[in-house]
Amino acid sequence: MASLNLSSCNLSSSASISSFPSSSRRKTTSNVALTRKSRNPKVSAMAKELHFNKDGSAIKKLQNGVNKLADLVGVTLGPKGRNVVLESKYGSPKIVNDGVTVAKEVELEDPVENIGAKLVRQAAAKTNDLAGDGTTTSVVLAQGLIAEGVKVVAAGANPVLITRGIEKTAKALVAELKLMSKEVKPFS
Repeated sequence: MASLNLSSCNLSSSASISSFPSSSRRKTTSNVALTRKSRNPKVSAMAKELHFNKDGSAIKKLQNGVNKLADLVGVTLGPKGRNVVLESKYGSPKIVNDGVTVAKEVELEDPVENIGAKLVRQAAAKTNDLAGDGTTTSVVLAQGLIAEGVKVVAAGANPVLITRGIEKTAKALVAELKLMSKEVKPFS
């Protein structure tokens, strides 16, 4: 029989186990093992839903989620942007005209559409963290980039190459904007 380290178990003494007959000893040690296992809660993970894009439905649902959130957030764009009323489970509704606040509060029922909405929500949150403003503009731009990206991928373009092209273009635009910019001196 393999040795079992019982020092970590809650037993009064090791003599209490050795005084049982050998058949009982096996049962006792296995009960201890079962008891030890039952003390630690079993953690099980939920299975994830997998959606394959054989018929194009997954991309359509993702894009629908992007469009639903971006269209809702887009009404807050600009100086004539409109307010959005957000329903609250507890308390009174909130009236906001901030894109990132609207984006954070929207949760779509369809899980695949909600993934698309999360993509746009990330764009708004990152813009808010980096710049503190322009969240609605980033959502509208993300919607346009995703729409055009879906079109060219459907036409047969390589998505990885498209991503690299967007990243290179963004770096070039930032460099050009830095060349055009003028430093503003604060009032003293």
